[in-house]
Amino acid sequence: MSTVAPSIPPKAFISYSWDNAEHMDWVLQLATRLRHDGVDVVLDRWDTSLGSDLSLFMEQSADIEFRVVAIASDTYTSKADNAEGGVGYERRVITPTLMANLAGHRIIPVLRSNPFAALPRFLGAAKYVDMRAPERYEDAYFELLQDLHGMEATPKPPLGRNPFLLHPDSEVRSAVSWSKGRYVSPGLSGTVQFDHSNDDGQYVIGAGDRSFTLAFSVSGPDSVVIYHDPADIRTVALARDATEPSHIGDASQYDGSSRARVIKTGDAAVVSNVNGYWAAVFVDEIEVRETSLTGEPRITFRYFIPETCTPEFRPGT
Repeated sequence: MSTVAPSIPPKAFISYSWDNAEHMDWVLQLATRLRHDGVDVVLDRWDTSLGSDLSLFMEQSADIEFRVVAIASDTYTSKADNAEGGVGYERRVITPTLMANLAGHRIIPVLRSNPFAALPRFLGAAKYVDMRAPERYEDAYFELLQDLHGMEATPKPPLGRNPFLLHPDSEVRSAVSWSKGRYVSPGLSGTVQFDHSNDDGQYVIGAGDRSFTLAFSVSGPDSVVIYHDPADIRTVALARDATEPSHIGDASQYDGSSRARVIKTGDAAVVSNVNGYWAAVFVDEIEVRETSLTGEPRITFRYFIPETCTPEFRPGT
């Protein structure tokens, strides 16, 4: 799947239950925002009027071109399981097309007003977007939008070449041990410990548009230098005494005008990449050859990459 959104707007039918006025307004707001962000949303409040054939509307909206965003509130789950009302009818209409295209992942469950995370039985154990907590709404919305536009949350890396065909038998083990694949941590957060005297001091965190090639060099017994030399790095900056993402705040406030920054133990590097994403790198320990138990230099750092393309590191992240 490409990391570039397709030019043809994706279509989505929002399936939900009329729980109450507040819930209906919440759905309307979600649908409005999705249309603003390029998703061709079909919603009963827009696409039907008095006297409309609701059954025909549901059947047409279950067409194979549409993704289905199922707002799985407690009421929705109950009505779907008990085949009640419009939700029950939608389940009967949607299920045959879903079963005919199981590999298509057409239905996206969205949890809302659902304390036990209960999905309708016809959705099985489908992966869902959790929009129940207001403080997580923005991240959940981005996850939903990303999926509707066909963007990869965690892009699959390119397939490398077989090392047994690239090297003589006697060299394969050492070639695998010191290949660049060893110096990659694709998650959005994690803890890394590596010998920064190897692979030109480079280590890749994240993946796809949210990847950052960190380039280090030794500066002293308690500090390293981090550079913006790699092609995917736009700026590097120093965040003094920052040990957690919540300490960063607005990452764009830090001075990223220099090619390199000296980072000491207990400080953080704030890094932006050419795709507009940001990362915070927290240096926890630096070992030089003379003090290392293994006899090799080593750096230990934690990192955090926000899911959205924003410099804001919010409290609690």
